[in-house]
Amino acid sequence: MKEISQYLFIAKLICKERIAGLNDSEKKRLDSWRNESGKRERVFLDLQRISTEELEKRYDKVDVDLKWESFKKRQQQRKRNIRMGVAVAASICLLITSGLWLWLGTLGEERVVLAEQGRQNNVCLVLSTGEMVDISNVGQEEVKLDKGTKLYEGNRLEYVRPDSLHKKELEFNQLIIPKGTFYHLVLSDGTKVWLNADSKIKYPVSFGQDKREVSLRGEGYFEVAKDSTRPFIVSTDKMDVRVLGTTFDVNTYEDEGKSFVVLVEGLVEVSAGKGESRIITPGYMAEVNMHDVQAKIQISKCDPEHYIAWKNGNFSFRNASLTEILKRVSRYYDVTVIREQVFEEEYYTGDVSSDVSLESLLAVIESSTSVSFKVERKIVYVHKKRD
Repeated sequence: MKEISQYLFIAKLICKERIAGLNDSEKKRLDSWRNESGKRERVFLDLQRISTEELEKRYDKVDVDLKWESFKKRQQQRKRNIRMGVAVAASICLLITSGLWLWLGTLGEERVVLAEQGRQNNVCLVLSTGEMVDISNVGQEEVKLDKGTKLYEGNRLEYVRPDSLHKKELEFNQLIIPKGTFYHLVLSDGTKVWLNADSKIKYPVSFGQDKREVSLRGEGYFEVAKDSTRPFIVSTDKMDVRVLGTTFDVNTYEDEGKSFVVLVEGLVEVSAGKGESRIITPGYMAEVNMHDVQAKIQISKCDPEHYIAWKNGNFSFRNASLTEILKRVSRYYDVTVIREQVFEEEYYTGDVSSDVSLESLLAVIESSTSVSFKVERKIVYVHKKRD
């Protein structure tokens, strides 16, 4: 237990250094720990890949020791003997400070949590006043919104008010889409946005006179209303997308390891890093590595239909790793995925309707790979098939 506590303390020091800095005593202790082995230095470098914005959001809100005690109790209930090492301590810190996938690299067992069930199950609209409105139950109960805002059954929110061309101060709302849900948003200028599961978008309830700008985390498909006088900008953590009127998909899921834009129609200007910008045409994508602060924009040809299949109610996999597939499964069906044994990564190509049940989709994947699945409530266990 003493060794585990030490590793948790070191993990918290690494996070604290990124956010607020360390005092001389803390820095000396962290440097000493890093210098003891190359493995520890790699753990330190892995934690540097998380944005300080994400760390800051979660660092002060989560009790690491409480999370650790909860984790221990769950393991004791399973009556397993577990030996935890530095990789586990760092992984726990990664989970509670950044929301990344938790890879439990234990010494005594092979179980790995690939993807976790979402904590929030309702679609939430955060108004400019800070008030949070649950808009999941349209048709079952009355949901009161401001004049000029319409809410429809079938997960659709529409703004029908005129743009604030003469107002200096814009009012911003935020729409939060949990795992297991999709949503359709129509902005005040007529721009249509389809939001994938586990996504957030912040936008003005009425756009100003100079530009139309929204910020996105997760994935969104945009059909931008044409307006030659006011460019439309989608801002993300790694890049900005600037258009006048076009159709494109933006993906910023952190577990994907990259942010990318796929262009369906029109022209798009993508900006990232220190002043770098590229223009892409239909049938091309621009991507940026999330884990490399020096990464440049990479342009490549692609099939847009593959990337926007989710918007049309389909899963489309092209040489996708099993890990990647299961992360998508977790987002769509809002389940936790646990790999029970170590096995080589496999790749899958195919198209499946997302209208199928979780069990049916897993059966399709199971028929083409060397793994099998067991579903218990909201948990999917992945096993290697027996010979």
